[in-house]
Amino acid sequence: MTVSVSQLRAWNPATLTCVGDDLAQINLVFDESLRSVTRAARDTLERWEGDAADIARVLVDQVADTRIVDAIDAYTAVFDAAAREIAAVRQSVLAVVDTALAGGFDVLDDGSVRVADPDLQQRAQGIETQLQSMLSSAVDTDYTYATKLQRAVDVILGLQPVAEPQPYIPEIRSILPDEPHDLAELWSRLTPYERDGLAVWDPTIGNRDGLPADDKSRYNTVLLHTLVSDARDRVAEVEARHADWLQDRNLPSENHDDAAALRDYARWLDDRDAAETALAGYDTVQAELSRAGAPTYLLNIDEHGRGALALNNPDTAQNVATYVPGASTVLASIGRDLSRAENLLDSANMVSGARNSVIAWLGYNAPPTLLDATTDSFADAGAPRLERFQEGLRAAHEGDAAHHTVLGHGYGSVVVERASLGDGDVVVAAADTSLPGSLDATSPVEGTARFDGSNYFDRGNPALDTIGRIIAGKGAA
Repeated sequence: MTVSVSQLRAWNPATLTCVGDDLAQINLVFDESLRSVTRAARDTLERWEGDAADIARVLVDQVADTRIVDAIDAYTAVFDAAAREIAAVRQSVLAVVDTALAGGFDVLDDGSVRVADPDLQQRAQGIETQLQSMLSSAVDTDYTYATKLQRAVDVILGLQPVAEPQPYIPEIRSILPDEPHDLAELWSRLTPYERDGLAVWDPTIGNRDGLPADDKSRYNTVLLHTLVSDARDRVAEVEARHADWLQDRNLPSENHDDAAALRDYARWLDDRDAAETALAGYDTVQAELSRAGAPTYLLNIDEHGRGALALNNPDTAQNVATYVPGASTVLASIGRDLSRAENLLDSANMVSGARNSVIAWLGYNAPPTLLDATTDSFADAGAPRLERFQEGLRAAHEGDAAHHTVLGHGYGSVVVERASLGDGDVVVAAADTSLPGSLDATSPVEGTARFDGSNYFDRGNPALDTIGRIIAGKGAA
């Protein structure tokens, strides 16, 4: 199957979005009705304690009707992801076509490029090679989502009522392996019912390395709602401790003779700042999941303010890059890190028609200040987490192994240097020499490309173009 420029220009991804939105609205009404039934069942179980009661509570949430809600949700998510991916592919191809046309080149419907000026023949050939590769990638994207939509339909059509649910979920959970490859292999044998049952039993299961990105994002999005709610409750709890201080009343003065009151006030300010920062972080992540452009996957999120967001699905990408930011990084600033990831993705896309994915990995607790960055403790704690995350990406990947790049920025380069990332990784240490504790650009680390300065993520910077080539597996030359 091939796709022409005119056919691609006629694609209308907004239609997919409309269908997905309609399905989501209908499913929401059904889900609300089901929840009212579930609440009634939980009321019955309120005074029942023990293992059997725990299993019963799980099964209340995992009956066949709930699978219908989940299946429609998954179907809707495929429509949404398809709309975003197809829109991104269409936009990328048409950008190349329109730029070529504006430059005086003729672009034929099959992606061939012609130009009368003999001095521009080589450039025309380069544009043609890039364009036809992108058209081929567009075909792959179209086929991928057509297949996923059919699978989602098959799941819905294949749902069967459960006559006698069996209490096996605790037994499955107890044998979940720790190693990402072992977990991926076991996960592939579980039914959707069993997977979702485990997610009810352990709402943090999406943070396990080795699960597919689709499942991780779906479970972690549910977990994120809980974290947002808990964070709001925490802010309200801290503020309620001293409603007068919240309104700038009865504040202890610096020369207050009650040292305990001053300590209490300082502690309250710290607690309030921490609670508000946590809430701002989770709110920001929630907002970024709906960002325009490439589909966004929530690969990690936890109660300690750590997280990871991917642009495009790393499981199906041929080139996967993981960006590790440096000191002072928190979830509330992940928008900046995703913008950098987006620039890296666009740079890789410009030199390769392959499927590319870039991940903003905030999976470690970064040093909060420059003074804290003078120690290695944060990197020593973060490196094993980065290692397991990379193992999980490999374990969950579909098809041939992907080409991996790990990019450390500032203190993130220290984390990257500490991690044992295995064969096949290209490590790009973007050192910020103004930051104590970051890698010196002259430090010899085998297989590592280095870039100095602070603007290598800016569009138009040659360093960004070079990093894009490395991500795409084209080398730094």
